[in-house]
Parts: sequence; structure tokens; C-alpha cells
Amino acid sequence: MTNMIWAGILISIIVFGVFIYFRQKKLIDYYKIQEKELDRYAIEVEAIYNQMRGIRHDYRNHLQVMNTLINNQRINELDAYIKQLTNELNQVDTIIQTGNTMIDAIVNTKLTTAKNKGIELFATAIAPKVLSIEHVDLAIILGNLLNNAIEATIKETDKLDEQFIRLYIAPMKQTLYISVTNTMSENPKPSFISLKNVNRRGYGLSRINRAVEKYEGIVNRKWEKNVFATEVTLPLKNHS
Repeated sequence: MTNMIWAGILISIIVFGVFIYFRQKKLIDYYKIQEKELDRYAIEVEAIYNQMRGIRHDYRNHLQVMNTLINNQRINELDAYIKQLTNELNQVDTIIQTGNTMIDAIVNTKLTTAKNKGIELFATAIAPKVLSIEHVDLAIILGNLLNNAIEATIKETDKLDEQFIRLYIAPMKQTLYISVTNTMSENPKPSFISLKNVNRRGYGLSRINRAVEKYEGIVNRKWEKNVFATEVTLPLKNHS
């Protein structure tokens, strides 16, 4: 009898150890994916904004070149020069200016990608200059919201006449309210909202949920009449 008890205890310990191992492995895998995505965001934003700073730094030089071309009546060369500058500046459009540098960097990068893919954009955004929400979490929430919206909208090219993304960000009753809506012809339930499918979009939704829960916020997803909408509400804390 004693041997059976000890065997039962040993088996319980082994089962518990295996459970802990796989739970920790799942958590580590989650953070690896998160870290990889954040690294990608950082590289995108840094490269684009370095380019923009370079263009601004050379602003006087550009004016001098254009002035010389005008004075010498070299209109064709001036036209080509302006087009070249325009192409460089359009790499990231300043679609929104919220007052928050991190939000501007993430959102403008993502919306420029959407615009270049032919998606119609409607964006209104205001945000406090300083937020209690960590930059990493802002990147997770906004990056995944817009990635999912872009991916879903692109798939509607042959199904719907118009493809659009609407973004609205604003302080509202001591919270930061974020709304992203995009075209989607079919109700995505349950595969999209339930998070049961293990795929890139599912991981994105899970990351959004975890980041929002960290601040005791709320996520609401719904589909109606060819439009999928996600609303995120994040409590704001006053800064002294």
C-alpha cells in the first residue's frame, strides 16, 4: 500500500512538472513572438523617421538647388527634382498628429502602408502628450489593431466595391478611446473572435487582449453590415 501511495505521489509530481514545463514554454514562445514583432516595429519606425530627419536637415540645400534651377530656367530639371523629393517625403505621410510622439510614429507608419495598398483612410486622432501606458503596450495594441485591419481589408478587394479603414483616437471620460473599423464582407465568428485558431491573427488578438487587461481596460469586437469594428478603452492616470 505504501509503495502505491509513493507511486501515486511520484506520478502526480511528474504530471505537475510536465504541466508547468509546457505552460512556461507557451509563455516563453508568446514573449519571443512579442519581442520579434516589437523589434520589427522599431526598425520600421527608426528607418522612416531617420529618413525624414535627413530630408528636413537638407531643407536649405534643397531650396538652394531649386532656386538655382528656377533662375537658370531649367524647368524640366526642377520638375524632376520636386518629384524626387515628393517620393521621399511620401514614404511616411503625416496622416495624423495626435500630440503623442509614440502614437504618431506607429499609426502614421501603419496608415501609410494601408494608403500605399489603395485602402481609403479616415483618421481622426487626439492624445495626451504623456500617457501612463507603456510604449511597448501602445505598439502591441495599435500595431496589431492596424495590422489586422489592413490584412482583412486587402482580402475584400474582389468582394466589396470599397475598401476602407476608419481610425478614431481621443481622450474620453478619463480613458483613451481607440476605435478601428474596416471592411469585412462576412461575419468572422467564431474563428476570428474566439481566438481558438492558432495563427498570426489569433496571436495578434491575444496580445491586444493581454496588453489591455494589464491596464484594466476593455476590448469590444463586433461585425455588422460588411464592417468589422474593434473598440479599446484604456483608463488614463493623471500625471503630477
